[in-house]
Amino acid sequence: MSPGKRSLTAVLLLLVTALLIVYGIDTLRLTSDRGKKIAVVLKTSDIRSEYWRTVREGMELAAKEFDIDIEITGTLSDTDAEGQIRMIGEALAKKPAALVLGVTEPLKLEAATRDVRRAGAKLILIDTDVPGSQPASLVATDHVEAGRLAGRSMIAPQDKETFQVAVLGDRVETSAQVDRLRGLEEAFAETSVVEFLGKHEFGGQEDDAYERTGELLDRYPALRGIVGLNEQATVGAAKAIKERELVGKIKLVSFDSSIYEIKLLEEGVLQATVVQKPFNMGYLAIESAARALRGVKLDPRLNIEAQVITKDNLYTQGNQELLFPLVD
Repeated sequence: MSPGKRSLTAVLLLLVTALLIVYGIDTLRLTSDRGKKIAVVLKTSDIRSEYWRTVREGMELAAKEFDIDIEITGTLSDTDAEGQIRMIGEALAKKPAALVLGVTEPLKLEAATRDVRRAGAKLILIDTDVPGSQPASLVATDHVEAGRLAGRSMIAPQDKETFQVAVLGDRVETSAQVDRLRGLEEAFAETSVVEFLGKHEFGGQEDDAYERTGELLDRYPALRGIVGLNEQATVGAAKAIKERELVGKIKLVSFDSSIYEIKLLEEGVLQATVVQKPFNMGYLAIESAARALRGVKLDPRLNIEAQVITKDNLYTQGNQELLFPLVD
């Protein structure tokens, strides 16, 4: 055999060897998580919470596609931090390889997230970060950008005269609400037609939001816009607006996509709502956990874009799939 042919043969052998090594590593990665379990502790398991029910559906589909076992738990209330801490402890007792957590109250969950790391489980956070938790990844909506989208949705091209806008938010501040408010403030600062009246708090229930909206309408006769930072704020405000026959005179903008908010869009009470993608969030959380178990380095944060839904685009195919995801 000539020297040239020997060199070519050696190169080919090296390439084949390299391919076999890469294939072997990938095979190990693909099979290394078999038999390992992922524990999931949701912010709430209440079936009336459409948002977290949809998150769960995305998780279940991902678990099926990645052929990995998950065990999902969650408290009945989305403010039960103590119950969630107990569930994290119960999950860690079963020695999961990873734990996916939808946080109730970040400051109260700091110690629990440290327990996850000490137990050697990969930590994936969804929706909300926890100070000092150092998760393998945080899968969440960029709530500041969502706030900007909501603020811009309040302003129409034909708006030339200045009008007052108030924000209605829960007394218990979540990081999502804080970020949404920041985005709203940035959007309103971009225009001269909005006189921003700031955030006004209510007790957390729909009836509280209804009463607070009535107070705002009495106090500010020139009020022409309200932003609800969550579903309870929006539905309560809508009730007050309809009762006072101010539909079409008060612009109402919200976040999320409950069946009540969609109905308000159809009725023309709600001008726009900024929708998260909970199904995508749930799916990506389980995919991230599975990848982490295979030794793949994850992005520290996966931002999921929000979508503005109005009466005009409510029935497009893409938005219908977003609002009503179907799972086989």
